[in-house]
Amino acid sequence: MDLLTKADLKNSWLETMTLRELHYNVQGFNKIRRDINYWRKHNLNYGLLPNGVKLKLTNQIIYNDYGKTVEHIESKPLISHFLLSGDHPVICPGIIKNQAEYTEQCGQNYLAFLPNIEEIEQSYQGEHQAVIIEIPLALLRDFVLELEQVPQQLKPLIETDRAPRFHQPVGKITPMMQTIIKQIWEHPYQGAIARMYLEAKVLELVSLQLFQLLQQEKQQPRQFTLNPKEIEQVYEARAILENNYLDPPSIVKLAQKIGLDRMKLQQGFREVFNVTPLQYLQNYRLDLARILLEDKDLTVSNVAHRIGYSNVSYFSRAFKRRFGITPGKYRS
Repeated sequence: MDLLTKADLKNSWLETMTLRELHYNVQGFNKIRRDINYWRKHNLNYGLLPNGVKLKLTNQIIYNDYGKTVEHIESKPLISHFLLSGDHPVICPGIIKNQAEYTEQCGQNYLAFLPNIEEIEQSYQGEHQAVIIEIPLALLRDFVLELEQVPQQLKPLIETDRAPRFHQPVGKITPMMQTIIKQIWEHPYQGAIARMYLEAKVLELVSLQLFQLLQQEKQQPRQFTLNPKEIEQVYEARAILENNYLDPPSIVKLAQKIGLDRMKLQQGFREVFNVTPLQYLQNYRLDLARILLEDKDLTVSNVAHRIGYSNVSYFSRAFKRRFGITPGKYRS
């Protein structure tokens, strides 16, 4: 698979373009684009709605596999994603409580908040169709009168400007969601009426998604596949990592110390802490760094070395991936 930057891929699209059509202000969308190049055949409907929501309807046929590096900006909004066909693999280190690699699956919907992060979006041959909605956090906050009726996953976005990143699978695209998506894609209106219609339908679709997430959170807690003794061993492993964060044992030695096999240890950390042992250790070190940065007598370099980072630049990048801000800016 070819891995390209967003800029390089855009240049390749332009150089190999065999068809390009662009129409403005059609059916309430700011622009509708159709293009064919070496990599894909792509149809995109893009609309910036009056309430600040961005709506993208994308339908493409991928001819050749490729990976695209995408850098999310600091003011990244809440992203609502409905995947109608094709799968969407992503490599995204730095998402707290998620694996660094995940795949969005056809027929499912997702929510994500990913400011200040770089990810690799992978595209494989075949048809890919999706609805992508970008919701400004200010708009989300305008609707909230009481936090009790807000999904737990979204509460940090309401309460603080430094909310942790997340990528959250919500559930299946329900028949009602499918109906609204079809109405968005195929409505007959134009001009102001079309924009009013799209704004209403997008809010209706997001409302269904948030209700689905709220219902999911109210379900009974998930059952561990580990037995009580194994869960206790996983907590023992966590204590060993925390007590030896400057010189941690390898995964194999850690598993031997607590009496679990390596695969069971990895599985246990994902079930109990939602991260791998390595990710847990890195997060623990960075959490310590945030505390140490409160000490004005310590330089950023001092803090990095105290938590086991010999390369200050690498420490700064890791800190920004976790907290969305550099160590220097955090201190100021």
